[in-house]
Amino acid sequence: MEYRHGPISAAGHGTLVWAIGPVDPSVLADAADTGATIVDEGSDPMAELVLIQRMAVELAEAHGLDPDRPKHLTRSVVLP
Repeated sequence: MEYRHGPISAAGHGTLVWAIGPVDPSVLADAADTGATIVDEGSDPMAELVLIQRMAVELAEAHGLDPDRPKHLTRSVVLP
């Protein structure tokens, strides 16, 4: 239900909302209303995480990005 209190604002055409574990159908309906693509396989959450990770790697590589070295991401944050 927390999805409605922030993350839904990033959903829309061209975005993907992937349900992990049981999700209230009304939340998925709200996400679909934004124009986002909804994936709700209903599989084991750990299996879903593996599929999500594999898809993210393939998507990054398809866009010419290195998923092991994301832009603007460092190993640690050093504060002054």
